[in-house]
Amino acid sequence: MPKILISLYLLLLLAKMAPGNTVDIRLLSDSKPTSLLISVVSGKYLVWGDGRIISDTLPASILEFTLTGDSIVAKTLERRLGNYKHISILALIPASSFKLKPVKPSMGLRVYDNDLKISVDKDQLILINHVDLEKYVAGVVEAESGTVAEEEFYKVQSILCRTYVLANLNKHLADGYNLCDQVHCQVFRGKTKDPRVFFATSSTKDLVVVDNDLKLISTTFCSNCGGQTVNSEDVWGKPSSCLKSVKDSFCTRMPHARWQREISVEDWKNYLELKHRFPVKDSTTFSSALNCSPKGRGVYFTDKNLKIPLKVIRSDFQLKSTFFSVVQRNDSVIFNGRGYGHGVGLCQEGAMNMAKLGYSYVDILNFYYRNINVIDLDKMEFFKEGEE
Repeated sequence: MPKILISLYLLLLLAKMAPGNTVDIRLLSDSKPTSLLISVVSGKYLVWGDGRIISDTLPASILEFTLTGDSIVAKTLERRLGNYKHISILALIPASSFKLKPVKPSMGLRVYDNDLKISVDKDQLILINHVDLEKYVAGVVEAESGTVAEEEFYKVQSILCRTYVLANLNKHLADGYNLCDQVHCQVFRGKTKDPRVFFATSSTKDLVVVDNDLKLISTTFCSNCGGQTVNSEDVWGKPSSCLKSVKDSFCTRMPHARWQREISVEDWKNYLELKHRFPVKDSTTFSSALNCSPKGRGVYFTDKNLKIPLKVIRSDFQLKSTFFSVVQRNDSVIFNGRGYGHGVGLCQEGAMNMAKLGYSYVDILNFYYRNINVIDLDKMEFFKEGEE
């Protein structure tokens, strides 16, 4: 391989080591891949195996990597490249991206930016995407929000996503990466396809949300709050000055604003009696459990003495939210529910509607989160230095 190409690679590697510019994201973390195909979409790549260059043919070739025993067998369509413990697919220019097609298990093709590292862990390949922070943020925004919202809403999601990443960089550090690509962290399916999403990410570059102490906030959100968000302590037991309940009229006509669930009176009766020792034999008390219409968000179900957490009922019956009323209809109990999700923080459908009505991303963030500041990362560091 030409020495000039090796020198170029080393310079790029040093640039990639600049702190804060990149993140390591584990891909397909719930799929246990054992075989996959890699090809280049744009740019040029080098392939390293156990610390040495094994191929400089990308983008000319499709590469296959297969777990065999405790090693990775690497090969092109024409020849075998060898067995390795660690594979690095490294971009020679920043604007590089590659296709990844899992073969076992068989999954759809995805496109990712920048670099890929492959290693072995027992019965699966571990895939780590070393990716530019802003490109990752754009991919998450598209995966979490779809491609039918207003640009201002994408700005909101970009700022929240970036805030989450920087607040949780150590979440999987013991495992050798920063975050995974599942809901456990943030859903990430690769390079964004929507230029509006990438523009929204770029136009809010380096913006994050902090509290009055300049600490990155917990950027929780739900699909639809049903007309009222929830205090964080009512769901997770931990209060936050930023996550307080607010009345929300923007989401009440959106797709996930209402839901309904029906079960038999007998099943409801048995559940309350057997799991919660509810006094079902007391006709007056049990009647309150058959017909209950709370005026707003609550924490506990009807009988205050028993204090049955609404989140427990939601979990046991797989309900869409804890915001519901109960009414008896003949031999059935009807749950008339509002909202979808835990209800803490940003209401996505409400925020989408606010963006459509012309509210700015700053307006939207300040509506759903209390006592916050939207600030540039450089300014945050400046103010922190001033306090020392």
